[in-house]
Amino acid sequence: MSRSDHLRQAWRFLLVGGANTAVTVVLLAVLAGLIEPTVAYTVVYVLGLAFTTVMTSRYVFSAESSWLRMGAFVAWYLVVYAVGLAVVDLVDSRLQWSSIPLALATIAVTAPLSFLGGRVIFAPVSRPTPAQEISR
Repeated sequence: MSRSDHLRQAWRFLLVGGANTAVTVVLLAVLAGLIEPTVAYTVVYVLGLAFTTVMTSRYVFSAESSWLRMGAFVAWYLVVYAVGLAVVDLVDSRLQWSSIPLALATIAVTAPLSFLGGRVIFAPVSRPTPAQEISR
């Protein structure tokens, strides 16, 4: 994969991730003021997960959307969810920040983890060329 391909992937991730993050931050900030912050985070996370799973595989990484890869991506996001939940708990219970800083802190931790997981899971599978097959 060329450098320009990596750059295009990064831009597409920023577009998809940016849209998801913007909506997530707003929804989390609003919902965390209305319901328990951990419940708000869970609701927002599930909505974002559905959107991100489809868009990351197809649009960001132009990857084959196999059930195995999508399942691995959802599993990774559940790990990231647990990390985010720990951040919400820390910020809400211990630091007692208001809902907007809570949302921003959570996104600042989870967004990079989400990208890295997607990058690994949806990395192109390198198949040997016919010449490589013959030389084996």
